[in-house]
Amino acid sequence: MMSEKLTLARLDSFLDETCDSLRMDRDAAEFKEYVIAILFLKRLNDRFNLEREVRYNKLKAKGLSKPQIEDELERREVYRFFVPKIARWETVKLQTEELGSYLIEAFAEIELMNRGCLGLLSTVDFNKKSENGDNYISNADLVELIKDFDDLLLTDNHLDF
Repeated sequence: MMSEKLTLARLDSFLDETCDSLRMDRDAAEFKEYVIAILFLKRLNDRFNLEREVRYNKLKAKGLSKPQIEDELERREVYRFFVPKIARWETVKLQTEELGSYLIEAFAEIELMNRGCLGLLSTVDFNKKSENGDNYISNADLVELIKDFDDLLLTDNHLDF
């Protein structure tokens, strides 16, 4: 995990490297939407996990039982932005089959649980096909993309911009 704060320059470099690693002989711009979508998903998860941890500690200090705490932690209205179970990073990164379809479903669930997304998340088609019928981004590339972002910590206190 990255211990130092992430600068805007380092994030930009990371995103460029990630796009380059996916593109092979194709235009990197084709992959920006996928990289940005995964960046957004990771950022949401990191912020959600931090809020969830703070909430957990408060509930535990109040003496609530483990089942009560678990119920309270799943209340959508207590978070600024709620990440449903299907879209939680720890779950997403375990997916290795049909990850494109899984991500489409995960983003749809995020939109369903959070007003204000305005359908923006559902615009990314992880199953988009090229003229020759191949996926623009393969399942293996999506798995690698998730792995690339795994060590990036995107909470406010880890960003230097």
